[in-house]
Amino acid sequence: MAPPVPAGLCVSIARAAVAAGAIVELVGSIGDDAAGDAVVVGLSRLGIGHAALLRDPAARTPLPDAPADALPRLDRADVELGLGYLVDFGVVLLAEPLDAQAEDAALDAAAYHGAQVVAVVPPGRTPGERLAGVGTVLEAPDEDGAAFAELVGRFAAELERGTPASVGFERATAATGWERHP
Repeated sequence: MAPPVPAGLCVSIARAAVAAGAIVELVGSIGDDAAGDAVVVGLSRLGIGHAALLRDPAARTPLPDAPADALPRLDRADVELGLGYLVDFGVVLLAEPLDAQAEDAALDAAAYHGAQVVAVVPPGRTPGERLAGVGTVLEAPDEDGAAFAELVGRFAAELERGTPASVGFERATAATGWERHP
C-alpha cells in the first residue's frame, strides 16, 4: 500500500510551482511521528524539498478528520531556523498565516536575500501593513482551492525565474484560466 500523498494548500502550491519548473523547499513544522515520516516521503516523491521542515517531538502530524490537539507550531525561532537552512532563495511564499513575530522573521529573511514575497491570506483577512508593503498579497477564495493553488504556484515559479511580478501574474493567470473580477 502506497503512503498517503501530502495534501493541503501549501503542498498544492508547492506541487504547482515544481510542475512549473521551480525548485521548492518547504519550511514548516510537522510532528516527529509516523505520519510525519509519511509526509516527508510523500514530499520527496513530489519533488518538494523538505530540508527546512522541522520535526516537533511534542506535536503530532495532523491527519484529515483528526482532532486539532497538539498540532505542530511555527514560531519566530522556527522560521529563522528553517530559512537559515536554505542558502539562497528568490521567493518567500507564505502559504499559511503566521503569528506577527514569525511573519516578521520570514520578511526579514526575504529582505536579507533580496527575495520576492508572496502571501496567501484567508478570505476576509487584512494583511499587516509591513506584509502589504513588501509583497504580493493574494486572498484565498472560498472555493476552487485547486485552481487557486495552481495560480499561486505558477506565479511563484515565474518570480523565481526573475520575471517581473506583473508579467508573472499575467502569465500565471493565462496558464490557469483564472479570471480577474473588477
